[in-house]
Amino acid sequence: MAFFESMLTLMLVALIALQPSRKLGIPYPTMLAIAGVLVAMLPWAPGISIDPALALALFIAPALFDAAYDLPPRTLKQNWIPLISLAGIAVVLTAAAVAWVGVAYAGLPLAAAIALGAIVAPPDAAAATA
Repeated sequence: MAFFESMLTLMLVALIALQPSRKLGIPYPTMLAIAGVLVAMLPWAPGISIDPALALALFIAPALFDAAYDLPPRTLKQNWIPLISLAGIAVVLTAAAVAWVGVAYAGLPLAAAIALGAIVAPPDAAAATA
C-alpha cells in the first residue's frame, strides 16, 4: 500500500476511534494510543516511516492550533498557576526523569538521553489543555 493510502487508512482509524472515546468518556489521546498499539500488532500492517517535517505539518501544528483555539483568554488568566505547573514544570520534570533513566540504565550519552526525554515528555499543548 502506498504512503498516501496508509495515511488515509490511519486517519480513518483515528476518526473511528473518536466515537467510542466520546461514548465511554475516555480521553481521545488515550484512545489513539490504544488504536495505534492495536494497528501496530496487526501482522499485515505496513511499516510506515514519516518524514519529520510532514509529521510536524500533519500532526503537531493542528494539535497546537486546536489547543490554542479552545483556550479562551479568561480561562488562561484564571488558571495560570495550574497551566504553568503542567505546561512548564511537568514537562521539564518528565524530560529530566526520562533522561536520567536513559543515562543510568540504558547507558545513553547525556545529549541523546535529553533528546529522548524531550521526545517522551508531554507537549505543552497537551499539558495545558489537560
